[in-house]
This record gives sequence, C-alpha cells and structure tokens, in this order.
Amino acid sequence: MRSNNDIGDRGEAIFEFRIMEPIGPSRESRFRPCFLGEKWPTIDYLVELVGLSGRSAFFFAQVKTTSKAVTASSSSLSIKVRKKDTDRMVGLPAPTYLIGIDENNETAYIIAVNEALKSDLSSLPVSFPLDATNLERLWDEVDSFWKSRDMILKSSVFSL
Repeated sequence: MRSNNDIGDRGEAIFEFRIMEPIGPSRESRFRPCFLGEKWPTIDYLVELVGLSGRSAFFFAQVKTTSKAVTASSSSLSIKVRKKDTDRMVGLPAPTYLIGIDENNETAYIIAVNEALKSDLSSLPVSFPLDATNLERLWDEVDSFWKSRDMILKSSVFSL
C-alpha cells in the first residue's frame, strides 16, 4: 500500500522531469531545480534559471501531488495548501509558485503565489500546464523580475 510520502516523492520526481524539459531552439533545459529537503518550511524547491551571463535568477516552488486525476469535466486538481503556507510564500522576496502534479497523468500545472489568500486552498486550476510554452513564459517572467532589481550588496561591515 502506498503512503502519502510515496505519492509526494513521485510528484517531486515528475516536477523535476517537467521543469527540466528541453525547450527553445537549442532544445536545452532552462531550469536547474534544487530540492530543499524535508526541514525547509513551506518551500520544496529553489529553481535556478540556466543560461544567464554574469548574474543569476531563481524562483521558489512548492509541489503538491494528487492521485485524483483531472477529468474532462474538471478544471482543477484536488490539492490542499494551508493559508499559513501561502502567507509564507507571499512573504518571500522572490517569485514563488505552486506546482500541482496529477500523478496519474504525470502532468504538472503552475500558478503564481504573489498575493495573500483569504482561506486554505483546496484546488489548483489547470489553466497553466507546465509545458514548453509555459516554461518559456516562466523563464521570461523570472528573468524580468530579477533584471528589474539591483540586488548587489554595496558595502558590508565584513568588507576588506
């Protein structure tokens, strides 16, 4: 008999496979996911953008997996995310996304978590599949976010 951990582990593997899908004319992966481990609260992955020159950009992701498949009549995945977790996600100083995994179909869906919710989340819309088109859009969105910020520490008490 499978446990919730088995379902979650499989979902994380599906996410890693989908986020590293080769895209664009070069047919290369544009993302490098780093699993943060069980001890990290709320966030499962720090995902770095690949292909930037002289700078870096990244986003955070929480992955939620369900074994309840999306049907033709359904427009959402059945997942559970506590409001306190989405509040933490909104407070992070970087782009943050919730990834829903349909384990049965091995598909992934993404939504941004950039504003506080009024209550717990019990479903995730399947409007944005993690496919080649949306991977390109995700890369561009995260790249634009970091390009618009000067994140260099100008001085430090620890400088030479």
